[in-house]
Amino acid sequence: MLQYGAMNYAVEQDNLTNDNFIRDESLDFGGIRAGEGVNSIHAYPAMFHSRLVRQLIGRYSSEGDYILDPFMGSGVSAVESAVMGRKFIGFDINPLAVLIAKVRTTPIKKDILIDTLANINGQYYDIMPTPPVFPNINFWFTQERIMSISKIITSVDSIENEDVQRFYKITLSETIRAVSQTKPNEFKLVRRKKPCQLDTITLFTTNSYKNINSLDDYYKLNKVAHTPDIQWLNTLTEAIPLEDNSISLLITSPPYGDSQTTVAYGQFSRLSLQWLNLPYDSDKKSLGCKPVAINSGVPSPTLYITLSVVSKQDLNRAMHVFAFYYDMFQCLKKIISKIKIGGHIVFVVGNRTVKGTQLPTDVISVEMLESLYCSHIETRVRLIGNKRMPSKNSPTNITGEKAPTMKYEYIVVCKRDR
Repeated sequence: MLQYGAMNYAVEQDNLTNDNFIRDESLDFGGIRAGEGVNSIHAYPAMFHSRLVRQLIGRYSSEGDYILDPFMGSGVSAVESAVMGRKFIGFDINPLAVLIAKVRTTPIKKDILIDTLANINGQYYDIMPTPPVFPNINFWFTQERIMSISKIITSVDSIENEDVQRFYKITLSETIRAVSQTKPNEFKLVRRKKPCQLDTITLFTTNSYKNINSLDDYYKLNKVAHTPDIQWLNTLTEAIPLEDNSISLLITSPPYGDSQTTVAYGQFSRLSLQWLNLPYDSDKKSLGCKPVAINSGVPSPTLYITLSVVSKQDLNRAMHVFAFYYDMFQCLKKIISKIKIGGHIVFVVGNRTVKGTQLPTDVISVEMLESLYCSHIETRVRLIGNKRMPSKNSPTNITGEKAPTMKYEYIVVCKRDR
């Protein structure tokens, strides 16, 4: 088992080469966006880097293998699995993420999408919609925006083809966020000072053509051998609908921590989900959403050593941290039986900082997996330069007090032994 003293805090130095921890500059993909091609359809927080995913799938699986991503996000692993001839199963708790993933992995003929867009534009000025009512709609949208979005969504809801309707819902979601009173580069809901000046239907049309071309260009170059199985599912609380020993590779980039204090996936998605009349409470159901008294429920000595430091400053905060890892372990216990003996588990994680203490999620993940009869193969370390994440955050919630966010990402590779 890995010892605390051998942890990779030294990774803050670029020359890490310590035991199975390998600083791999070839995985940095400097200057290359995480979301290329079809993965550029609809921004999403902290996306998997598509080139990293493709390398890992190629290294640890073969054509026809089943790939699982239990924290799928916007579906980068689904896209890469599909075009590499793998059979993909993915789950996510956020309905917007599921919609995005399905849009990215569903080729649609270009002329069908263009004809549908022409119909939406043609109907726009004649529609007399009934605007929705949801909490704070008038705070985040002007009356003009409420009417213009309502016109588009009324038209989109009338589309009979489910795949096409989903495509335009996601395009509308991009537009909703852009024309709202929310700061465009924030994950959390923060009111902007200067409102968007672009016309709603014009921006929707521009976004539509962008997404149409991204989808068409990508699937002209890449053919889908197997349609991904993408499900809206809470991995923590729901049964995993898979047979035991059926998965060759589990590859995922799980949340960095509870959504309240790390990446706010729920807040990022809320306005779109309210407009689309979908549940928007995923943050209240996500890993670590409720503090848990620190107990012996997680098989990681490293976790408890780290928590002892955080607890001295803020016990409640330490309980939130523990709750995240506790919930993660509950998920792992449910999932691990689905992996074939000899199959691989690849976790791509970040080590966030709480109360000035770095949480070594990579080491904690290894220790949890080792307790489930998996062996640690290696951990490769890449520089994060291309995820859509803030460069600084406010871990203390004190105005003006900032700290750097994660600089490195850790690719933890394990194998199921029995």
